[in-house]
Amino acid sequence: MSTVSIIINCHNGAEFLADTLDSIKKQTYQDFEIIFFNNFSEDSSEQIAKTFDNRLHYYESKDFLSLGAARNEALKLSKGKYIAFIDCDDIWEVDKLKKQVEFLESDLTIGMVFTNFKRFNMLSGKTDIFDKKGLTKKLTFPELVGNYSFCLSSFMIRKEALNGLDHFFNIDFQYAEEFELFSRIAYNWNSLYVSEPLVIYRIHKKMTTLQVEERIGIEYGIALDNLKKLDGNIESRFPETVKKIAFLRDFTTAKYLIKFGKNKKVRQLLQPYLNYNIRALVFCSLSVLPPFLSKLIVKLLYRTRI
Repeated sequence: MSTVSIIINCHNGAEFLADTLDSIKKQTYQDFEIIFFNNFSEDSSEQIAKTFDNRLHYYESKDFLSLGAARNEALKLSKGKYIAFIDCDDIWEVDKLKKQVEFLESDLTIGMVFTNFKRFNMLSGKTDIFDKKGLTKKLTFPELVGNYSFCLSSFMIRKEALNGLDHFFNIDFQYAEEFELFSRIAYNWNSLYVSEPLVIYRIHKKMTTLQVEERIGIEYGIALDNLKKLDGNIESRFPETVKKIAFLRDFTTAKYLIKFGKNKKVRQLLQPYLNYNIRALVFCSLSVLPPFLSKLIVKLLYRTRI
C-alpha cells in the first residue's frame, strides 16, 4: 500500500494536465498512488492521464458531479496514510511530497501540512510568491481559520484526521469547500504552514474561482454555521475567529453586490465592521457614490496585480 494518495479531480483539464503529471513523476518521494477522477470530461484528459505508469488509478464519473462530490468519491477510493491534492492546472516542486511526509512523520499532533506557493498569472505572464514574509510554524485552529488564504494543491492531510467527520467536502459548495473541510479538521488537529513555496498555482481565464463570485459569501456563512454545530460554545471560546469568518461572509457578499449597484445593501452589510477592518470603511465610503462610479473604482481596485 502506498504511503501517499494523490487526488486529481479533472473536468476538461487536458490543457495543463501533462505538466501537472510530469511534476508528480519528478518527485523525489515516490511512494505514492494517484487517484485520478475524471469528472465527465469531454476532452483528451483520459488519454493524457493513462500515459502515466501503473501507480495512476483511473476512475470516471458517468455524470457530471459537483467539485466537492467528485473529491469525496476520490477520497473514498484512496488507500494512503496521507492524502495530497493537486489541481490539474498546478505544478509541484520536486521535494514537495518528501518534505511534507517528513513533517507529518515527525509530529503526530499535526493533521495537515500546507505550503507557500508561487502564482503564475497566464493573463499577464508574471510570477510572484504569494507569502513573502511568512515563517514556517505550527498553527492552532484560530490561527488557521482566521487567516485562511491558501492553495489546495499545497495541502497534505493525515487520513486519520478525516475520521469522525460527518462529511468530507460539502457537495453543494462551488468555492469554499476546501475552507469548510479544513476548518473542521483544524478544530481537532494542529496544522503546519511551510513558508517555502512548493507549488506553482496558475491563474487563467478558465479558473472556477473567477466564475462563482456570487457564491463566496453564502458558502462562508454555511461554513461558519457548520463550525457552530461542531461546538455550540465556539462564539465564546473563539470570538475573534468567528468574527473574522462573519466579516469574510459579509464583505465578499458586499464586494459582489456593489458591482450591481446595490449600494444600500452594501452599507447595511458592512456597517457593523467599520471599526474592525479598513476594507469595510472603504466599501462603505464607495457605496455613497453613484453606482456607476463605485463600480468603476472597485473594478480598478481589483484589477490583476501580477
